[in-house]
Amino acid sequence: MLIFSRRQLLVLGAAGAAVATGCQNGFKIFGYQVGTGALYDPNIKTVYVPLFNNRAFQTTPYRGFEVDVTQAVVREIGKTTAFRVTSDVEKADTELLGNIVMIQKVLLNVNQNNLTREAEVQVQVDVVWRDLRDGTILSNPRRAPQPGVPNPQLDGPPIPFDPNVPVAPGMRDRDLPVPVRLLATGRFLPELGETNVSASKRVHDKIAVQIVSLMEKKW
Repeated sequence: MLIFSRRQLLVLGAAGAAVATGCQNGFKIFGYQVGTGALYDPNIKTVYVPLFNNRAFQTTPYRGFEVDVTQAVVREIGKTTAFRVTSDVEKADTELLGNIVMIQKVLLNVNQNNLTREAEVQVQVDVVWRDLRDGTILSNPRRAPQPGVPNPQLDGPPIPFDPNVPVAPGMRDRDLPVPVRLLATGRFLPELGETNVSASKRVHDKIAVQIVSLMEKKW
């Protein structure tokens, strides 16, 4: 027989209530944020995900690879985050751009008849996540503070000479997109009935998980 303390019952009750109500933004326990609200920016509501580009050399088994990757990313965003994927770029808060730059099949092992025993599909994707409201590149790494250069976010706005004159908005450098390159692999064993299709499905899911992990808030 399990005996729970008062604190454990409160925690279990709060978690059960959040799950029962389907709260995607999460909830707070003892001052700590729990759920998607702790990982993803609540100020972002919608994401526009156009069809990924495919600049890789395409052979017959991998034609249309970008379509499956885009669909996997859309499914993962809807399953993991509180963001809503929209097809209207004018109503989207952010835009997620992807470009497949490499697709290759690598032989890892062959049998005595020189037939494939083990192989894997390797795919590289460049990703840029951009805020359509102010042009911020959300996928760019956080800039390190430079010594001697004032930081408006930490130091605050400069004190005006005349208190009656409003402070002019600070100049903000426009972010240049730095694509984040992701690598995903999918292994398959033909002797176990696995094929390029099953390996590609693993790659689609891995890429989607990596991209959604990239959309988490920066520490």
